[in-house]
Amino acid sequence: MNKKTSSWLLNAKNTEIEMSSRIRLARNIKGVPFTHMLEDDEDIEAISKLVAKSLPDLKYLDLSKYNLEDRALLVEKHLISPRFAKSGQHVLLNSDENLSIMVGEEDHLRLQVLSMNDSLETLYEKASAIDDTLENKLEYAFDEQYGYLTACPSNVGTGLRASVMLHLPALTALKRIQGFHHNLTRFGYTLRGIYGEGSEPLGSVYQLSNQVTLGFNEIDIIDNLNDLKNRLVEEERIAREHLKTLDTCDAVNRSFGILQYAYKLNLKEAARHLSNVKLGIDIGYIDIDNFNFQEWFQLIQPAFINGYMNNKKDENRPMMTHESARASLTRELLGGE
Repeated sequence: MNKKTSSWLLNAKNTEIEMSSRIRLARNIKGVPFTHMLEDDEDIEAISKLVAKSLPDLKYLDLSKYNLEDRALLVEKHLISPRFAKSGQHVLLNSDENLSIMVGEEDHLRLQVLSMNDSLETLYEKASAIDDTLENKLEYAFDEQYGYLTACPSNVGTGLRASVMLHLPALTALKRIQGFHHNLTRFGYTLRGIYGEGSEPLGSVYQLSNQVTLGFNEIDIIDNLNDLKNRLVEEERIAREHLKTLDTCDAVNRSFGILQYAYKLNLKEAARHLSNVKLGIDIGYIDIDNFNFQEWFQLIQPAFINGYMNNKKDENRPMMTHESARASLTRELLGGE
């Protein structure tokens, strides 16, 4: 497993508000009980082998051989869910780590593709092609009336979860996020934290996704999500105009200074200051070359910080804590002392 940032993230272009997109498909095998109903792992093992045989270019990982830190790294890369990190065993990845298939999560198969540059439509085409390949080998649980059958009722239908990651610091600062969240829920969509359901937003980064698939086809879900995304992006742009003040200029430059010179930073602090600096760059209050917000946002997460600390063990420096290591990393990234 690559313990560094995924190559798809390194090679992508940075944008102001829309950070990345994801398509995920939930599938189950006909005649096999849902994962939580299985008495042993033999069926999941058999499904995993068929998936690996059908997609030989993917790398198979047996998570039972990985420690908690390595599993957490996969979560921070958005390749597996926090739930799967605790008890999952079988995952398949491509070399760029923008495609992953969890075998035996809540559903038998959770297939996802990620990108910073591709549209949701393009990602769906890629996911659908892989799905078709698997369906030639595996008979899915499908009902003519309800569609794909899934362990959670909210996924019944298309089994599609489309999402986009958005950086919304202005709407957050103006305390308008809760209002948008309430309105989105009425239409079957939601704003969540960076790790999906149950996670808290960090650094004003939110995941916009559909909650319901039954009664809609895939194109409708994606079109509606794109409309809502565009509306949120426009509202964020308008909100940023209201934040072009001396107070904001002071706040974003203070954050820049803290990231350059602090010696202790917890995760929430680091995420908030990175978010402020990103906002400062976007609205023209700070000028920094090669500021890669999404990559650096990932690098400050706990499992990545553990890796950073391991790499620094041989250096002649005092024992590092997570907070001091995170501050050391941001100083390096921003050329501080």
